Amino acid sequence: MTIQGIVFDVDGTIVLEDKVLDGAPETLELLRSKGYKLVFCTQQNQYSERKLSERLAAVGLNVPPAEIVSAGTVSVNVIAERHPGSDVYVVGSDSLRNRMARRGLKVLQDRLGEQAEVVLVATDYEVNQTRLSAAAEAVRRGAVFYVTNLDRGEPMKDRIIPGPGSIALAVAYTARRRPIVLGKPSSTMVAAVQERLGLPASSLAVIGDQPAQDVRFGHALGAATVLLLSGVTSAEALKRVPASFMPDAVLSGISEVPGWLDQMNT
Repeated sequence: MTIQGIVFDVDGTIVLEDKVLDGAPETLELLRSKGYKLVFCTQQNQYSERKLSERLAAVGLNVPPAEIVSAGTVSVNVIAERHPGSDVYVVGSDSLRNRMARRGLKVLQDRLGEQAEVVLVATDYEVNQTRLSAAAEAVRRGAVFYVTNLDRGEPMKDRIIPGPGSIALAVAYTARRRPIVLGKPSSTMVAAVQERLGLPASSLAVIGDQPAQDVRFGHALGAATVLLLSGVTSAEALKRVPASFMPDAVLSGISEVPGWLDQMNT
């Protein structure tokens, strides 16, 4: 079937921290002009879709909020629906805590975190022993344990910093419990993207920079998969990727996507 919809990752695919990757603005406009339906599915959890759109606009990318599906918003929605009014402890950003509170959840501060009924681990640039200990103790006592995503690291201009997966591993190892994943490549995120696009999975392509997250997500969705070497995965690292995580195509960057699509749709 002809590809009609494209699911783009964000960090490492169209931007790297606050730098637009080469060819991203032109490629996105070209794909829109050709009638492709775009969705930007990101593991970002610190900001709302509106704020994410504004941050992308600030660096020259036109991505309206309606095209964004974020692990943060999916996590807030799932927890609010499954655990209405519950005591929640968040290892994450103030924005994420505020969005939880607006949905009627009782967000606990650090000193009370170990009493939580639900724990969510996300991106946290100020994570410390107090937060890790409170989360681990709550999980050990039986709290439902979620993580926005299992990304080991988040790409910056000159380094890769620990991601939610690395933080959640500390909690999981201490409490001897595995978290429930809500972002890519989970069925929860698959459902959110399917609802947003409204297209058959066989007509979709997932494009990102992480085999364990983006490629697996594409496989779960039933879509074609493309790995870009513009983020956390190098050509050398790709040689060590398990066969089950291998994409349908490997490209150096987003500017090569239109040519690949032309070949696929010929």
